[in-house]
Amino acid sequence: MAYVGPSSATYRCISCLAPAPAILKTTDGTFIKLLECCACGQIIDRYVECEKSIIFMDMMLQEITVYRHILYNADNFTPQFYMKLAVSLVLSEGYIRWTNFAHNLSAGNGIKNNEVYLYIMCLLTAIEIGIFGIIITVYSWIKLSYRTWSSIYNGLLLGQCGRLANIAAIIWYQGSSITFQGLVLIFIFISSIQSTRAALRIGKAESTLLVFTAFICSLYLSYILQPLIIRRYQQYIF
Repeated sequence: MAYVGPSSATYRCISCLAPAPAILKTTDGTFIKLLECCACGQIIDRYVECEKSIIFMDMMLQEITVYRHILYNADNFTPQFYMKLAVSLVLSEGYIRWTNFAHNLSAGNGIKNNEVYLYIMCLLTAIEIGIFGIIITVYSWIKLSYRTWSSIYNGLLLGQCGRLANIAAIIWYQGSSITFQGLVLIFIFISSIQSTRAALRIGKAESTLLVFTAFICSLYLSYILQPLIIRRYQQYIF
């Protein structure tokens, strides 16, 4: 019998986070058996044989184990995937903020014909997510001495996946709905708690307090910066 994967690879049990040399083994290249964790006795990672649709559904249900699978054991979530995810998050959120901003102004101001406002909203979104990530990173560096930056970065983006619901808002014209936007924020907050727990390997209460602090700080800074940047741009063009 031979373990699947390189001998230098280190996986983690999605139940107790204990390290494991492999997550499954094969016999004669045909029979596959999921391995059990030596620490807790549970299957190390049951998601390795699941379709992506199942993984996606468990993410929607906020299962902490699926976040651990993606961050530590999945080999199909490449750095390119996270780069594309980051761009998608910024563009979708920026577009919704742009349309909401234009909706609240008079029809004759021509803002919808000025794509610079779209870039401003995308910039504000990137700053907001960046401040959120900086707070999480600084906390992990000071309090936990945790320096696996890739898992923190990846966990941050996974927690922000709820912003992709803005794509549905664009299709069904719900971008300006306060109820819809409120539900999206609640979902992002909960998923950020779960992804932070998985990335930093901390408890639920600690993760909730950390995410709440980062959430409030990033939203407040974005709220302060938006009128300043827009006013500076309008002074420049006029």
